[in-house]
Amino acid sequence: MTILLALVWTIPAILRTYRMAKFYQLEEYMSDRFLRWLQSKRNRWFPRIPAITMLTGVVFSFILQIGDLRSPIVHFGLWVFVAALVSLPEPVKETKKEFVRTERATRLLGASFAVVVITILALSIVLVRGDQSPASLSTVALLGFVGFLLSPLALPAGNAVMFPYEEQRRRRFREQAEAKLAATDTETIGITGSYGKTSTKTFLTHILSSQFKAYPTPKSYNTIMGVSLAINTDFDTKYGYDYFIAEMGAYVPGEIAGICALTHPKMSIVTAVGPMHLERFKTIENIVKAKYEIVENLPPDGVCFFNGDNDYVLGMTKREYPATRIIVSYQGLEEARFVAESVEETLDGLRFDVLDKDTGQRAAFQTELMGMHNVTNILLATAAAVHLGMSLEHIAKQVKTLQSAEHRLRRNVLPNGITIIDDAYSANPVGARAALDALKLHTSGRRILITPGMVELAELEDEENFKLAQYATYSATDIVLVGIEQTQAMQRGIAETDFDSNKVLVMDTFDAAREWFQANVQVGDTVLFLNDLPDTYI
Repeated sequence: MTILLALVWTIPAILRTYRMAKFYQLEEYMSDRFLRWLQSKRNRWFPRIPAITMLTGVVFSFILQIGDLRSPIVHFGLWVFVAALVSLPEPVKETKKEFVRTERATRLLGASFAVVVITILALSIVLVRGDQSPASLSTVALLGFVGFLLSPLALPAGNAVMFPYEEQRRRRFREQAEAKLAATDTETIGITGSYGKTSTKTFLTHILSSQFKAYPTPKSYNTIMGVSLAINTDFDTKYGYDYFIAEMGAYVPGEIAGICALTHPKMSIVTAVGPMHLERFKTIENIVKAKYEIVENLPPDGVCFFNGDNDYVLGMTKREYPATRIIVSYQGLEEARFVAESVEETLDGLRFDVLDKDTGQRAAFQTELMGMHNVTNILLATAAAVHLGMSLEHIAKQVKTLQSAEHRLRRNVLPNGITIIDDAYSANPVGARAALDALKLHTSGRRILITPGMVELAELEDEENFKLAQYATYSATDIVLVGIEQTQAMQRGIAETDFDSNKVLVMDTFDAAREWFQANVQVGDTVLFLNDLPDTYI
C-alpha cells in the first residue's frame, strides 16, 4: 500500500514538472536562468494553495489517529484525496505562449518524469521499508509533497541527463547547416545589435530583392540553432540565392562567434549596443564584447557597417578591423560616410536626404515608417546595398515601399477610426522614446500609452522605466500600465510630474488592459502598445 501511495504522489509532481516545462522552454533550456526565475518569487517554488491543502491533510491525519481511526485504508484514502487536490493547477493570470511539444521537449519531459518517479519511489522504499501503518503512509505522503515542491528541479536534472545526446544532435544539425550553405555560392551578411537588427534585416532584404536573390533568417531566428533551422528547413539551394542575411543574437558570450563559424559572413552590420538582456551579460562592456564577435570573425578583406550615432558601436571602429569600415549617422558625425540630413518625421512617415560623402551622390528618401531610430536602420541597409553595387536613387525607390517588421512600430488605422501603433515586440530606451515621439504626432484625439515598461535591464531597469514614464507624460494624454508590481518604477516616475493622476490606470494583466481598451477607446484616439511581457514576467 505504501508503494502504491508513493506512485499516486508521483502524479502531482509529474503534473507540476509538466507545467514548469513551459517556463524552462521559455528560458531556452538554460538551467541557471530557469532557477533564477524560479526562486525570484516565493509562490513559484512554494505554491500557497497546495501547501495549505497539504497542511489540512496533516491536521486531518492527526485527528483520525487521536480519534483511534488507525485503519491504513482510511489514511490511504485521505492521502490519495489530498494528492488529487494538490494536483490541481494553480490559478494563472493569463497565458500568452503555450508549451511547444518539440522533439527535444518530449525527450526532456521523459527524462524529468523518470527523475521524479525514481526519486519519490526510492525514498519511500528506503524510509518506510514496507511498513503499512498510518504513520508510514503519512511519511510517504510527506515525501510525495516534498517531491512535488522540488519537482521543478527535475527539469535541470533531466536536461543534464540528456545533455550528451542533445549536444550530439545539435552538433550534427549545425554541421548539416554549415555544409548545406557552404555548398552554394551564397554570400552571408551578418547583422547584430542590442536592438534594430530585425528591422535592418527586413529593410536590407527588401532593398536587395529588387536586384538580387536574398534570403533572410525568418522572424527572430537569431540563435545558432535558429539559424541552423532556417538553413536546414527553408533555405533552397536550387534557388541560387546571392545573399543570406543572417540575424545574429547573443544571450551568452561566444554565441555570435558560433553563428559566424556556421555561416562565415563576409559583410556585417552592427546596429546598436544598449542595456538589453543586461541581466544575462551583467555589464555593457560584456555586451560590447559579445556584439564585437561579428566584427572580429570577418575575414581581413571583409567589410562592416557601423551605427556611428551609438557611442559603443562607434568605439568598435577604433579597433581598425577590418580594413573596410563604413559608418552611418543622422546626427552629423564627421567620420560617417553615409549621413542623413534634413530629417523630418510626420504622420506621413519619415523624410530625409542621404548623402554618400565618398562619391558626393545624394538622394531624397521617403517612407511611411515612423520612429527616428528607423533612419539609422535604413542608413545601414542603404550603406550595405551601395557597397553591393546599387545606386542611391534605386535604393530610394525601394525605401518608399518599406514595411516595418511585425510588432515593431507598425501603424494601422482601423475601420472605426482608431489608430493603433503596434510596438509590442520588445522595448529598449532608444526605441521606446522614438515610439513615444511617434505617438505625440497624433493630435486628433487622445494619445493612449499601454505598456508594462521595459524588462531585462538588470539593475538599470527601475531607473530606465522611471525615466521612460516621465518622458511618456509629454507624449501621452492617458497611460495604462500593465503589471502592478512590474510598473512600480513607472508609477513613481509619473507621480513626480504634473501629469493628471486620473489619466493613469494600473492593470494587473494585458487581458484587463484589452478589456479597458475595447470599452473606452473612441474614434480619433491613438493607442501605442509598447512592449509585451512574456509569461515568465507574469
